[in-house]
This record gives sequence, structure tokens and C-alpha cells, in this order.
Amino acid sequence: MRWLLWLVVVCSVGALGCNPPKTPTITDGRPPLKQPPANAVGGFSLELPSVTLQPGTEAWPCVIVPLMVDGPSRMVAGATLSVGPGMHHGNILTRPGKGGGIRMCDASEAQGESQALDILAGGSVLFGSSTQINGEEWQTFPAGMAYRVKDGFEIVARMHYLNASDKPVDVAPRYQWFTVEEAAVTQEIFPFLWDYADIHLPPHTESSVTGDCRFVDSMKVVSVLPHMHKLGVSFDAGFTGGAFDGKTWLDSPGYDPENGVIQIYDPPIDLGQGSGAWFRCSWNNTFDKTIVYGVGDNEMCMLFGYGFPQAATYTTLVKDKTGCAVIAAGP
Repeated sequence: MRWLLWLVVVCSVGALGCNPPKTPTITDGRPPLKQPPANAVGGFSLELPSVTLQPGTEAWPCVIVPLMVDGPSRMVAGATLSVGPGMHHGNILTRPGKGGGIRMCDASEAQGESQALDILAGGSVLFGSSTQINGEEWQTFPAGMAYRVKDGFEIVARMHYLNASDKPVDVAPRYQWFTVEEAAVTQEIFPFLWDYADIHLPPHTESSVTGDCRFVDSMKVVSVLPHMHKLGVSFDAGFTGGAFDGKTWLDSPGYDPENGVIQIYDPPIDLGQGSGAWFRCSWNNTFDKTIVYGVGDNEMCMLFGYGFPQAATYTTLVKDKTGCAVIAAGP
């Protein structure tokens, strides 16, 4: 009994390298602050040309713009989007500049597969918006956290517009990014994407899919953006393994154009408290047809986000037959 009391005492004062085990925790997510970071020192902006959409029509414009950053820093700690009705979503990335100034993408550059190539080439994910957001949406990270943009790169804006109303609409998204001094950044963050690629929703039924992924190292999640379409009713994510096995750290409607669905975690969610993560999408198919993975009336189940460290910021692709494929970001 005496040796046990002695061990407790020396551990409490940090002697002999003895540290008591950390208590597992789950951080509650919160919406981003609707304001620039307090110590902003510069930034850059993007205003896309107006596109008029007739009722019930869609468009997929893709625009390339040189990245021109004001101020001394290249560390982005926050951003905002302002847009009216008609924007389904937008994926704004950077890639190594190819010259040519402001221009429309060619057919190959507009493809979704090109986004992965942009990131592999050292690009950054600048903004991913909530589905069919109308008004203003913010992306602000916890104090001391930011991602890096690079000189000599250009912005690629891959947009999806959808006019679900009975009147013509003019869609003209405007973005603004805010940089902070590099010395103020205590943790650089990196993008990830979790995607469930097989979706088959029978008509007039409620359906769900779940991806379960195992990670080698401890991934820490700072920010997430669920991506579903209008049939989505919930998007959840939680722990696999460990003390919190099966418990959720994301409980989202998945689709909320009025409020947006971006969530920030401060402190970050530490997936190292388990062996990985699961994510689940649920829908109510009100159509007289089967809904599959895709655009238009079809659906998606994606979780965009930012995390750290870079080598453990895992991207995943889940398919029914093969399960979860995990891709490490790497340096």
C-alpha cells in the first residue's frame, strides 16, 4: 500500500517521467465565428462573374484567376463567402500557376478529378461552401491555426449553380480571405476529404450508408463541412475503437441552406483516442426513382475538412465492395 501511495505522489509532481493518463475528451463543435481573425494582416479576394440562370436550370462554370495576396503573410486563418440564391456549392482551390491571367477552365481542368491533382501539386483548399447556401458564410479557424498558400500559384474556382426557384436568378459569388502573421501560427492545418462513393436510395424510402475507416496515426480534426443534397436529413461522424468507440463527435443535419453546416472544434477532435472514425449519411428519398451518387436530383456523402499533422490528415474513399481506402496526405 505504501509503494502505491509513493507512486501517486511522485507522479503528481512529474518525477521520473511518470505522467498520469489523460482523460479522454470529446469536443463539442460550433459554427465558425462570423468575423475576420483579430490579428489579420492582409489577404486576397475573388469575385466571380455574374451568371443568369433560368428556372430549373444548372451550370458548372470553372474560372481560373491569378493568386494575388496583399500583406506580408501567406497563412490563411479565415474567409467569407457572400452570395444570393442559386449557388449549389463551390470548390475553390489553388494550384501551381500556368500563366494566362483570368480565364475559363478547359474541359479537363473543370473535371472533379483535377481537384485531387491540384492538391497533390501543392495546392490549398481555399473554401468549400454549404450546399445551396444563401447569404453569408464564414470559415474561421481557432486561434493560432491557419493553412498556407504559395506565391506563383493560381486560384481555380469550380462552381455548381442550380436555380430551384420559378424565377430567373443572377449568381455572383464573392469571396474574401484573411491572412495572419506566420509567427502567430502555432499549428499549420491541412485539407482532407471523406467520401462514400456508392449510393443507391430506393424510391420513397429512408436510407443510410456508413463508412468505417481505420487510421495508423493520430489525426486531429479542426474543421468539417458535411456535403449532402436536398434529400439529406443527417450527417454524423464518430470514433472507431478506444474509450469512445461508436460515440459521435459530429451530429449535423447535413443540409441546411439557411444556417450552413460548417463546424469548428477547439480543441480539435483527437481521433488518436481510438483507432479511426466512422461517418454516416441518411436520406429520405421522396422521388419516384432510385437516387444514386451524382449531381442533379442525385446525392453525395462527403465530409470536407482541415486537420493536422499533415502525415495523418487522412483522406478516405469508401465503396460497398471494397470498404474504406485510406490515403495519407504526406509532406
